[in-house]
Amino acid sequence: MTFQWLFYSDTNAKVELLEESLQKRNYELTRLTYLERLFDYVKRESDVTLIIRASTVYNAYQLCEELSVKYPHIYIVLMIPDNMENARKAMQAGASNIIRFSADKEDIRSMIIHAEKYMQHRRQQADVTHMAAPILDQRVISVCSTKGGTGRSSTTVNLAAALTKEGRRTAVLDADIQFGDAAMYMDLRPRRTIYEWIKEGDNRTELDIDGFLTKHEEGVSLMPAPSRPEFFELVTAADIQLAIQELKKIYQVIIIDTSAAISEVQLQCLNDSDEILLLTEGSLPAVRNTKLYLDTLETMQLKEKVRLIHNREKKKGGMDPNKIAALAGQDIYFSLPDQQPLVEAAIEEGKPYVYAHPKKPLSKQMAGLARKLLTGTEKAAKKPKKKLLSKAQ
Repeated sequence: MTFQWLFYSDTNAKVELLEESLQKRNYELTRLTYLERLFDYVKRESDVTLIIRASTVYNAYQLCEELSVKYPHIYIVLMIPDNMENARKAMQAGASNIIRFSADKEDIRSMIIHAEKYMQHRRQQADVTHMAAPILDQRVISVCSTKGGTGRSSTTVNLAAALTKEGRRTAVLDADIQFGDAAMYMDLRPRRTIYEWIKEGDNRTELDIDGFLTKHEEGVSLMPAPSRPEFFELVTAADIQLAIQELKKIYQVIIIDTSAAISEVQLQCLNDSDEILLLTEGSLPAVRNTKLYLDTLETMQLKEKVRLIHNREKKKGGMDPNKIAALAGQDIYFSLPDQQPLVEAAIEEGKPYVYAHPKKPLSKQMAGLARKLLTGTEKAAKKPKKKLLSKAQ
């Protein structure tokens, strides 16, 4: 598949690392220093990735904005200095991607792969004559609690892990936009987050959202929250709704880690969910807050989606489950045992306990919760017995 790779700069900028990375993928880089030649190229070529290097001589952001409006088929990458102000300018100018002056081989490789996916998707879209078949038995599940520290993120990540072990393609959407840390629970270091996907603007629906997720080695995929808390203002309920729609094109189950605060983003998550797992602990304040939360969801006609989860159930000293159900006004859907040392160790290691310690009671119960959500029963499917050959045979 042939793509055109152009590099524009009116100075003699050195881009040996970029050229080397492209050559490894059998591409050639065409360098341009005159605007006339640049416009000639983009007018006649359909599959173009254009890299514009920011300069003090000309306004690269203005050029990017002009080209993105006139030639929307171009995939534009702005090569910019290493500060956030330039990243904001690039986003506002309509750049498809950015790469910093200090980019290493991995940064450049990631940019090239992203551009390839965009170009390939554009070609596929041009050839589509029918709609793809929907993924069957699809679920969107939000995990909620009334305050932080109730085990929401840990439950989200380990439930997703349990679902992958059940053979479901599973993604985690970290919708705790300001302080989401689901990546930490899986020891992942995302290069992209939902913030980078949103920056694509109108182009994002033409791109494979899977390219913005980070994959865990055991199978779970994660759409991380923004890397900086101040970016949360750029994430809207409409963005979350669109992200869920795009993820549903690829994944069978989407688990959403929400925030404790009730915001427009969280309400969008709840509205788009098939089930809402509401965590509560066996303490009176926690149960009272759970009751208030349930009353709020009832006014929004969302209560029928709620599945009450008794988290950290204690064998001794905890509130009786029947009393929890009576005070909350909701039957307990499932209980998870209190194994806080196991949970804390899993967080420190950055490996879900379902993967690291599958035989522990908490891991077995999490597997049971996954099966109950999928099939209505927490029992594992029986494996067929192997027939033993007799000595005579």
